[in-house]
Amino acid sequence: MNMLRRLLWYVVLLPGSVGAQSLLDRPPNLSGGWVVSTGTVQFNFLHRFRQSGEPERKVLNSPTFVVATGLPFRSMVGFTYATNSALTPRYPNEWEFLARVAVLRELEGAPLDVSAQVAYNLSAEGVDGELAVARLLGPVRLLVAGRSLENPFESGRELAAAGGIAIRLSRFVALGGDVATVFDRPADRAEKTAWSAGLHVAIPNTPHTVSLHASNTNTTTLQGMSRGGETTRYGFEFTIPITLSRYFGSRRPGPEPAPPAALDTTPPPPAAPAVPGQRTVRA
Repeated sequence: MNMLRRLLWYVVLLPGSVGAQSLLDRPPNLSGGWVVSTGTVQFNFLHRFRQSGEPERKVLNSPTFVVATGLPFRSMVGFTYATNSALTPRYPNEWEFLARVAVLRELEGAPLDVSAQVAYNLSAEGVDGELAVARLLGPVRLLVAGRSLENPFESGRELAAAGGIAIRLSRFVALGGDVATVFDRPADRAEKTAWSAGLHVAIPNTPHTVSLHASNTNTTTLQGMSRGGETTRYGFEFTIPITLSRYFGSRRPGPEPAPPAALDTTPPPPAAPAVPGQRTVRA
């Protein structure tokens, strides 16, 4: 009965196919354990903006791009690229190469969604990892994650934790928010608890979703989502799934046209003989 109830919520509220990556299922700074379907390339682009101080008041942009492709066994590989990262001084181009697998799925009968991710961050020059768990409770999805991060400031590793919520308001609208923190960070480090909150919308009759949100982080790598700053940034994220079979798959031949109907060459029957006294019609 509980499994049937979960399926019903997905069917009623999910705007696209169950395998599609939707921002309505997660807050801005948590992946939610999504994986790309086999034969699909996922392209997400995210922009976050902030304003510089007086007197310029210049608007500064921090773009992040996510590209990934699905593999068998509920897994995917890809990369995250941020062009204006503040993780490491004088190293604005942050690359994260990642692999993720969905270990358990509620829609397949599991009690929880469980996913694992391993990544290599060029800016931090080390391996990062995340174990994420999510649970669907009616229109509410609860998410938690534990992370092991390379320390980009000195030799060693750091542990971080994150938690969030996604609330479906309708089939096409959801609210999401999350917090994350790195444990035992030095007091003199200019780093705060990371947070984000946003309004997520699915575009009807398309596979695309968009997030309008605020956050004090500027990238969505595992490192970037775990470390907050003092500046609030406002931005958006847009998801684009690209189905490869639409462009590279062999098209099925259409049905053969029906053969033309054979002409009837049977001569018409002879006219009946006239009956005396029968009334005739003349043109």
